[in-house]
Amino acid sequence: MLQPKADWYWYCDGQHLMLSLGQNLQFKTAYLPNRLINTPINKQWFNLEDTGHYSNLAEQLEACPLNLSSAELTQILINGVAALAFHKPVTLRSWYFTEQTHFGSNHQLASLENDIGKGEVLILEQDHNVATCMVISKSLSLHSDKQLNQFELIKVMKNRLIPFVSHSILLSQSA
Repeated sequence: MLQPKADWYWYCDGQHLMLSLGQNLQFKTAYLPNRLINTPINKQWFNLEDTGHYSNLAEQLEACPLNLSSAELTQILINGVAALAFHKPVTLRSWYFTEQTHFGSNHQLASLENDIGKGEVLILEQDHNVATCMVISKSLSLHSDKQLNQFELIKVMKNRLIPFVSHSILLSQSA
């Protein structure tokens, strides 16, 4: 996993929010300018708040039993920080998902489920009843002809969140 450096900075290339990682390395986030607020016009340095978000998310993801490569983890972290720093607020869309009797998250990870399927999300922000989540599965179906792609955001009531349990934990508990 990459660690933030002093020469990292955000910018917009006209089509996507980008993060320069120094030494001619660029990271293209999943976010288009029309989904952003406070879009960086020129260089906007990766600041202390961004570094704090990056570290907090990394701590949560490293503590959970996800089998992520270093590159996958870095991709989730950078998109998560970009969403926290620049993404416009999203509207509540809980009705797409099944209400849960036992709900919550495990290391900021949860699943959302409906009649079509299930997908994993990372909780970026939450208050007592609502959570803003970033899809970390390849996609998350809302209904038969609408889905969210990886790294898109959704806001749901917390009673829709299924605490994340990895398959490796389930297998070891059944042995």
